[in-house]
Amino acid sequence: MQSNIFSNRLIVFILAAIVIIGLEFRLHSVISTVVNHPIRADARDYLAYAYNIKYLYTYSRNPPGNTDTLSPDALRSPGYPLFVSLFLDKRISSKAVFHVLVTQALLSTLVILLTYAVFFTILGAPIALLAALLTALSPHLITVNVYLLSETWFCFLLMSFLWILSKLKSEPHPIILLCLGATLAAASLTRPWLQYFIFLLIPLLLFFRSLSQPRRVSIYVAVGFFTIMSLWIIRNIVTLGILTDSSLIVGTLHHGIYPDLMYEHRPESFGFPYRFDPRSSEISASLHSVLTEIVRRFKEMPIEHLQWYLLGKPVTLFSWNIIQGMGDVFIYPVIRTPYHELAHFKVSHEIMRFIHLPLVIFSVIGSFIAWVQ
Repeated sequence: MQSNIFSNRLIVFILAAIVIIGLEFRLHSVISTVVNHPIRADARDYLAYAYNIKYLYTYSRNPPGNTDTLSPDALRSPGYPLFVSLFLDKRISSKAVFHVLVTQALLSTLVILLTYAVFFTILGAPIALLAALLTALSPHLITVNVYLLSETWFCFLLMSFLWILSKLKSEPHPIILLCLGATLAAASLTRPWLQYFIFLLIPLLLFFRSLSQPRRVSIYVAVGFFTIMSLWIIRNIVTLGILTDSSLIVGTLHHGIYPDLMYEHRPESFGFPYRFDPRSSEISASLHSVLTEIVRRFKEMPIEHLQWYLLGKPVTLFSWNIIQGMGDVFIYPVIRTPYHELAHFKVSHEIMRFIHLPLVIFSVIGSFIAWVQ
């Protein structure tokens, strides 16, 4: 009994130390990092959406100003703009943006605890502590908090969903199931690629052996998910006459059709090959046009494109460097960062970079092992 109490106290102590370390890294990074022109591209859109929906009651990415110039759209889903809107005043200020970033640092710290909780349920305390430590020290998860981008909010929602999912018992309470579906919907409205996971989750729940009433569980989860998602869909139908805007999907498909992320293997086009392709406008005109181009490329160069989609793209996706950004672990360019100045930031960066490839390999192996009884 005393041994168990000692072990539990030791686990709590180690976890608390990991969380404190993660919090220090995140807050220091937010406070000390200077981003070169931080309100640009996606960040500019998110800020405009947040302000317009809060004060002008129009979901639009047009710069705030004359209400006559606002045109509603659905290019980006509303999950992150709604989060940002909580911190905005009538006048968009650097103070409000800073409050968003600090909150992101705190949410990112909670992700450490959620990671421990998920892995503790599945694999026990030692592995859970290791996963929490890796999460706490990850430079990618630390630096992303300094940007007005959706990654931190999405990561928090996704880990919250996984935590609730990991806690399902034989007869879960309906409120828990509704929250599970609603959390998945909130994450999907932040990063839309996740929205199709519900069609995999429901069949999996139906065959989940430890659930006494899997059909009932699936129905409650589906209700929680589609209740939240339907609000966005109904808004789009009523306001725009469409279910959703496919522009981002088209852009994602288009930007990824170039093997090695280069146009005709020209090094100067690396990362942004579509900018060098004279047919870019034609290819990205619609979902049909980009899918037609993909089929054409597979017919003309099947081996090269098969290798790219099955091997090259996954390797690129999980590489250390953020390719369509500043590089290394930075998205928008930074003028100053503790990763260039402080010893413990530099050391943690090099350690995490050194073990990045083995971790990715183990994660791929783990993804297969998870399906083996």
